[in-house]
Amino acid sequence: MVFNVLAQVKTLKVRQQFLLLILLSATVPALVVGLLGAITAGNALSGKATSLVQRESMESIEETSAFLDSVDNDVAILSQTPSLQAAVRAQDNNGVDPISEIASEEWINQLQLHFSVILREKEYHKLEYFDEAGNALVAVKTDSHGYDNDGDKENGQLDESNESGEGIDEFEEKGDDEKIIDILAVDQIENQANNLYFSETLKLSPGEFYVSPIRLRRENGEIIEPYDPIMQYATPVVNASGQKRGVVVVTVFIDSVLDELNEEVGQFEGEKATLINAEGYYLANPDPEKRWGFELGRETTLAADFSEDVAEQVLNGGQGIIQIDTHVLAYETLRPGEDVEGNLVAVTKVPVEGIFAAVNTFKLSATLAVLASLGIVLPLAIFRGRQLVSLLEGLATDISVSSRQMTSTVNDHERIINQQAASVNETTTTMDELEASSRHAAGQATAAVDAAKQAFIASEEGAKAVGESLEGMVVLEEKVDAIAEKIVDLSIQAGKIGDVSQLVIDFANQTNMLALNSSVEAVRAGEHGKGFAFVANEIRKLADQSQQSADKINDLVSNIQKSINETVMVTEEGTKTVKTGVQIAQRTEATFSEIQESVNQVVMNNQQVSLNLKQQVDAIQQVVDAMEVINKGAKETVSGLNQTKHGTERLNEAALDLKHAV
Repeated sequence: MVFNVLAQVKTLKVRQQFLLLILLSATVPALVVGLLGAITAGNALSGKATSLVQRESMESIEETSAFLDSVDNDVAILSQTPSLQAAVRAQDNNGVDPISEIASEEWINQLQLHFSVILREKEYHKLEYFDEAGNALVAVKTDSHGYDNDGDKENGQLDESNESGEGIDEFEEKGDDEKIIDILAVDQIENQANNLYFSETLKLSPGEFYVSPIRLRRENGEIIEPYDPIMQYATPVVNASGQKRGVVVVTVFIDSVLDELNEEVGQFEGEKATLINAEGYYLANPDPEKRWGFELGRETTLAADFSEDVAEQVLNGGQGIIQIDTHVLAYETLRPGEDVEGNLVAVTKVPVEGIFAAVNTFKLSATLAVLASLGIVLPLAIFRGRQLVSLLEGLATDISVSSRQMTSTVNDHERIINQQAASVNETTTTMDELEASSRHAAGQATAAVDAAKQAFIASEEGAKAVGESLEGMVVLEEKVDAIAEKIVDLSIQAGKIGDVSQLVIDFANQTNMLALNSSVEAVRAGEHGKGFAFVANEIRKLADQSQQSADKINDLVSNIQKSINETVMVTEEGTKTVKTGVQIAQRTEATFSEIQESVNQVVMNNQQVSLNLKQQVDAIQQVVDAMEVINKGAKETVSGLNQTKHGTERLNEAALDLKHAV
């Protein structure tokens, strides 16, 4: 089918092919560039959208990490509290601080007050200090956090873990949003030496932390409702010698962090932010029924919502993007501490249509923009193409008219030169006869007056013939000058033809370059550009054919120019010859005048007849020689005009061909 289309294109005239080329040159590159730009920009926007989804997970995990880091700092500061260090020194010195000389009990009271102040400022549930044997020395707690002025919790779910539940005093009634701080009776708190977190913490170096998994707060073994999620941070306490003298434990409410994830609204429609633990259970999820499955005995895990493979990839750590059917999962892993029992993973779930809605809108807008641009550019391109075609038609018409005028002028010049050649031949014949007569007169120099009269009559006829020859020479000189001017005009017209031919060559080169650029763009387009590559190749062949035709015209113009130059040279030589003939004719006329005077004097002085006849013979011989030169120049002029005529005919044929092609 493509070959049939190309065959039909070849049958069109140059004007139609040129307009078709402009149409394709404006349409195809714009479509290709526009579509490639839309695809490229769409891919870039898709990548950006995916990165934003990943960023959502990173921000979620960064918020959680920032909160946990602040707890790390607080626990580190608590382990170095002056009152705590003083109590440690008192423990090592039989109950009395050797520096302040204050008893250990007083420093314990100071530490209780310090812990109480911290609980009022922080979202902590409990602060505890145990000695190295696991006995409680200080225990301060609060159950009041996140209450509004009506006494109701601002968030629907809280989180806490309470390991030492016995011996806790009853809380007072809460008022407004103030916290109630309780100092627990340490003698009623169980020894923690056998608890895992305590033994693991004592193994740590100073400055290291033990972090428990997140779980729901219990009291007397029962989960408290509404749910309070908590974590425990613990760090060893050492004396000045680096010996471990106990453990500081901070029990933290983390409901604020989890509730932010539960209620977070992302950038994309349908986006859901979740937080899972190392087993894949949801700690935060917009759906309350999916939270705390491991505490409530429900298999609400990431694997249950997606698949085991997806859950395994997410729980392996690190970060990444997973596309599942109609959704995209972005995950980011947080390790709360070196010795934490498991990682936390923030997972953001976004529908695919939510991510790529802006991308699809952009592609549609880009396509409409390309079509609108084509609607503006194509009419302008077609209008300008028609102007160029009209210009070419006008140039072809001018060339054809000029060629016909040149042919007519050359024919006139040929006719005139032929007439001049005939006149020269007649003059030569006359001069030959005159020479014979002069010689005969010289043979009868001793004749009587009758012979002199005959010579006088012959001289009068010779003078008349020379006068006519002189007039013919003047006319010939004017005609030759006119021929020279016409030939110069012909040279100028041939130069204009060469300029037009060069314009065609430049246009063909530009078309060839445009086709080459189109071929490059087609190659870059891959499979989608093969058809256009073939069309671009055919356009380039058409441009090559146009350039070859223009080169032929240039060769023809060069031949015409060469013939014109040769004609100019021949004409200049003919002009010189004609001028010489005029001078000779003038001298001949003068000679005949002298002959007349001599013949007039023959009657009176026959003695001078012989000498005068000799001079007459010599002059006639010169005239004969001059006539031969003139005759030869006229023949050469005729030959040059014939060449000019043939060249003009070829130029006229080329102009007609150009006009027909356009």
